[in-house]
Amino acid sequence: MHWRVVEEPRLRGYAVEWLEPGLIILSRRNQLFRSDSIASPPKCLGHVPAPAWRLWASRFRPAQRLLRHQVYNVVKIDDSTLFVTFDKSIGVFDAEGFRFLSGLERPCRVLPGGVASSSQGKLFFGEYLVNPERSPMRIYSWEPGAAAVEVVHEFRAGAIRHVHALHHDPFTGAIWCLTGDFDAECRVLFTTDGFKTLQTVGAGDESWRSVTLLFTQSAVYYATDAEFERNRIIRLERSSGERTTVGEIDGPVFAAIARGSDLFFAGTAELCPSQVGRSASLWHVDGDGKLEKLFALEKDRWPVGFFLPGALHLSLGPGIDGTFFFQAVALQGADGRTFHVRPDLRDQRPAEARGAG
Repeated sequence: MHWRVVEEPRLRGYAVEWLEPGLIILSRRNQLFRSDSIASPPKCLGHVPAPAWRLWASRFRPAQRLLRHQVYNVVKIDDSTLFVTFDKSIGVFDAEGFRFLSGLERPCRVLPGGVASSSQGKLFFGEYLVNPERSPMRIYSWEPGAAAVEVVHEFRAGAIRHVHALHHDPFTGAIWCLTGDFDAECRVLFTTDGFKTLQTVGAGDESWRSVTLLFTQSAVYYATDAEFERNRIIRLERSSGERTTVGEIDGPVFAAIARGSDLFFAGTAELCPSQVGRSASLWHVDGDGKLEKLFALEKDRWPVGFFLPGALHLSLGPGIDGTFFFQAVALQGADGRTFHVRPDLRDQRPAEARGAG
């Protein structure tokens, strides 16, 4: 199957956060919106409270990026409840509006796509902070309906820099944990008992430094988030633990999504030493393991450290008809624009029609 990437002009300025049949959740700065379809006008659900000066400044896109005044994750809990991470805040949208959850030891970010939903409905996420002093880093859980999150695991001081992401394995029920950033801090682990224990799959160098995991019946796929080594997509065989390289890619990967047997990895224009070129790219691995680049745009002129790397912010949720969206962030000529990734319907025409052009 071939895939197309097309801009959706009606969604310009909005990021698609959650996508499923009959429901699209979008964000714009600190606001959340709901729509029944791409063609329907978004209806405002509410906003995450923020100081007046931040609200004013964030009307200007460079300031919004500088302040990180943005939604990072939206996870649908039920028809009236959304779990939301915004900048360094954690909260819930429900029928009464937005409320912050208590229980955090300190404000922290959660990288996009880094919240794991367990088979029992509990959510897990980890602290993502710069953490130069290597203080202890924590993993939290939240039970839908609760007013607070709770710490379920703490990495001792000096063990890791931060938690990159948590991912739920739908085939085993395990929660996988990815950490970084240097040498032994790079770890891939999993738990089957709610973080009472953790088992290490691999650790020790940048080949185990990742933010993303995608699961199939026979393997676990991840893309590296390497700063110094060439980045690549790796297949980890479940039965043997053997690792094989699917292919090399041009930059570190911060996000990934699966649509059936089709796997997609969003490369980032972080402009680190391992970067090849200046582009953020969308990579596709098909069911036969073939790797191809679907999309690429160069980083814009604004400095990475202050105004964000060039990135593709992927929608979460099951998708609609095998599709998904991404918003271009800090990319030349496309910052804030939203793109639709969908199967190329021309592939479904009879062979003679395709050959005729």
